[in-house]
Amino acid sequence: MRRRTALFVVITSAACFATLAVLTRLAYAEGGRPLPLLSWRFAIAGVLMIGLLAVRRPGALRGGLKDLPRYAALSFTGYGAASVCFFFSLQHITASVATVLLYAYPAIVALIESALDRERIARSRLGAIVMTFLGCALAAGVLDGAVVVNGTGIVLALGAALGYALFTVLSDRLVGDRSRLVLMAYTFALSALGVGLVTVIVGEPLSPVGWTPRLWFILALIVLVPTYAAVTLFLRGVRELGASQASLVSAMEPVFTVFLAILLLGERLTIAQSAGAALVIGGIALAERPRVTPDVPAGL
Repeated sequence: MRRRTALFVVITSAACFATLAVLTRLAYAEGGRPLPLLSWRFAIAGVLMIGLLAVRRPGALRGGLKDLPRYAALSFTGYGAASVCFFFSLQHITASVATVLLYAYPAIVALIESALDRERIARSRLGAIVMTFLGCALAAGVLDGAVVVNGTGIVLALGAALGYALFTVLSDRLVGDRSRLVLMAYTFALSALGVGLVTVIVGEPLSPVGWTPRLWFILALIVLVPTYAAVTLFLRGVRELGASQASLVSAMEPVFTVFLAILLLGERLTIAQSAGAALVIGGIALAERPRVTPDVPAGL
């Protein structure tokens, strides 16, 4: 995949992810609860992906059994855990605040990779991270002084950021060149089992009996757009761009969220939001700036 194509893929993934917070809040308005929604989200996504693999590559799932411990680690410490934190954070803080805090994860990815590779983070990358995070905050309206924050919601959203950072780094390093469809089929299935078990333990009703047709429709959208499409596109981009760069480019998500609110909810674009969108785009452009590497004499 060419680099420009990979950038487009990750930006498209961010647009898909941007629908998650809005759809989740709509599901809550229909009476949905975080744990049952997540359980069914992962279960349906897992069944769809396993079915797709069974038709297209029937031997791939059997071959993936040897990597089951790795997939379990990615699910329980990364994607599944992050999703639980994010869904619960939306019960305590607004979608905009939760989304901005989630986008602390490019900085966490950069720190994790720097520690693993024992390399210093380049100044240009630090500048890009700061620009994109500030841009996210402006685009979401967090810095206008009118947003009320909640400590529990902040901790949960930052927990989601840490989980997504771990998933981004580990999926790139532990899985390598293995199929991303197989990775996500196992990740979704294991997440469904884990979250379903937690749901039963805490006494939440796991049965969907009584759900309205509208709630089922919202869940279907959550499965197809910010789950299946967003994750598979993002992982394709990670293979070309690397975990740190792909996570930074995905910071376009809050910008897309703002424009979705304008289109669907009739909100108006403020000057601060316009400046925030420009900062996010500028941060991504800074990160994509060619790096000048000094010539190294032969033999050193």
